[in-house]
Amino acid sequence: SDVQLIKTGDKVGASEATLLNMLNISPFSFGLVIQQVFDNGSIYNPEVLDITEDTLHKRFLEGVRNVASVCLQIGYPTIASVPHSIINGYKRVLAVAVETDYTFPLAEKVKAFLADPSAFVVAA
Repeated sequence: SDVQLIKTGDKVGASEATLLNMLNISPFSFGLVIQQVFDNGSIYNPEVLDITEDTLHKRFLEGVRNVASVCLQIGYPTIASVPHSIINGYKRVLAVAVETDYTFPLAEKVKAFLADPSAFVVAA
């Protein structure tokens, strides 16, 4: 039959603690309620510690975008900026081809579109 050794909220005596310890039962639970966070002279609400995976992912992508933007502007190739650099280079070559007699297959399509845009209208 079950015997209730101690009730919730009661103080645990030495004999009860010894018996619970022999049964590998820890009668204590510890907790911490954060009221404020102090860091480098600033005080923050405890909500700043509530970081989710989505928040981390969003912040990481913001950082990647910032790095790509800076690298793109200064001309420093990185994995994040190279695709944009290639596209921008292609746009410049295409602009030169449109304004001059230089041509290549994809430039021909653009020249044809600029010559007669109505030919490319899709029937609605």
